[in-house]
Amino acid sequence: VLGQGDLNVVSRFKTLAALRDEALVTVEEYGKRRQANLGALLPLTSPPPAVGLDRPVPSTDQISGRLRAIGRALEMRAMTIKQHSSERSMIVDALMPAAPVSVANPAPPPQGLMEAADAVRRIEALQGEGLISSDEYARERAAIESSMQPKPMANAAPVKPVTVQGEEKKMAAKGPQPAVHLASYRSRKAADTGWEQLRRTQKNLLGGFSHEVKQINLGRGKGTFYRLLAGPVASEAAAEKLCRTLKQRRQYCEPSFMSGG
Repeated sequence: VLGQGDLNVVSRFKTLAALRDEALVTVEEYGKRRQANLGALLPLTSPPPAVGLDRPVPSTDQISGRLRAIGRALEMRAMTIKQHSSERSMIVDALMPAAPVSVANPAPPPQGLMEAADAVRRIEALQGEGLISSDEYARERAAIESSMQPKPMANAAPVKPVTVQGEEKKMAAKGPQPAVHLASYRSRKAADTGWEQLRRTQKNLLGGFSHEVKQINLGRGKGTFYRLLAGPVASEAAAEKLCRTLKQRRQYCEPSFMSGG
């Protein structure tokens, strides 16, 4: 039921709970970090989590052992309070950040009955692992079932405005242009910084593009995110091709559109 990415996510949440039980993180810290990343477990009813929680992570024993070791080093004055705080924050933030700077892109709802059934089995497994409560399970299941409801049809097709040929071409040139959606962030500044990093690491693919940051409000309980778009790309087909190449390099990418000139 759970793929390798989900198993990595499960490992992180179990480790965080173990650190709480061993008093290596406080109950308040545990709650804050869990809540900030709950979208990794409940994608339809929680804000998107930090990027990368589906990546492999050291074992609980390795992480707790390191935290205990630096705690002893502090007691023995082998490291300063500042050094201890810095290393501890680095370790726990790498496990599960309390305030993610870069967040995963919102997960789409299930497409079709089979995907919905898989999604239900997934949250049943998570509840069985003790990672989500009965109420959280019920809300996520309701969201999965709601996504399967037929969408209302429009009463009438929109009327296309009449324009002269030259004006229509001019409007099209200034309309939305094909682009690629590369990441989502919690702030516009983080999105701009993310673009500079991506343009350097993927210079041969993205070096010739400009970027656009689009503010998206996902509604109550999820909040506002800033989507990083790059382009314009020559065509929708070219955007799809670019995304296939970027995904092979383990970079999130989905075809999209950015504002025209």
